[in-house]
Amino acid sequence: MHSYAQTNIQLFNQLRREGYSNTDLNLVRDGYELAMVLFTGRFQPSGKSFIAHVVGTASILASLRLPPQLVAAGLIHNVYENGDFGTGRSGISLGKRDEIRKTLGPEVEEYVARFAALFSTSPTAPTAHLARNNPDKLASVDRAALLILFAEGLEHLLDCDILYYGETVTRSCIDHSKIAAEIAEKLGLSALGAELREAIREVESAELAVEPSGQRAPHSFVIAPKSCCKRFSVAAWQTMIYGAHKLHPEIRKVLRSLYVKCAKLLKSFSQPTQPLTR
Repeated sequence: MHSYAQTNIQLFNQLRREGYSNTDLNLVRDGYELAMVLFTGRFQPSGKSFIAHVVGTASILASLRLPPQLVAAGLIHNVYENGDFGTGRSGISLGKRDEIRKTLGPEVEEYVARFAALFSTSPTAPTAHLARNNPDKLASVDRAALLILFAEGLEHLLDCDILYYGETVTRSCIDHSKIAAEIAEKLGLSALGAELREAIREVESAELAVEPSGQRAPHSFVIAPKSCCKRFSVAAWQTMIYGAHKLHPEIRKVLRSLYVKCAKLLKSFSQPTQPLTR
């Protein structure tokens, strides 16, 4: 199995060895600098920095000799879910898409947006189904997004990093990666398929080298430096949302109580009155 980059220096040395041009390196460098801004303070459940994860994903894509636009997209592949754009909100939006386009161009942004759509669907969705049965009919942007998805999945499996996400997420990743290996081979990337299968075997037979302290989070998380603070508008909005979620059960409890009382009252009115007796 290959040894993939985990730092920017390792990634750029790899790109130079594999013949990427200075123009290509400049695009990838822009992607790395954007990732550094948008993923600051974010870590994997294992404690591994998110930057190391996206660099590893880009390194896997570069090892396949894919275009620099795909390598740059690998550096920010999950930006619409985990990127901090300063709004306190996750998910795709026109403002976020414009920011990516201005920095890295429309082609890279299109790959990332398509990745976000594929990431939220099942491996039996139409795109994956088409890739498994008619790979030649796959649109170029869908092929690119699938390759990012496969590289991201492989990076999660390497060093058994996915085990720290918990049993449910680990099982899902393994199942999806088995399908990814099959599709990769049909796309002419047998080496990637073989690496996915080898990584799956290692994860299935491995144990955690270090047991995490405290409750294990099934997703990445942010540790913000003490010198940082949220914008007032973002903090206020999040407080309102958290307050609404916290109050929701109480409000529902009150409404249910009122409903029961009203139902009883209506039932008493609907009952026939007893005839008067002398």
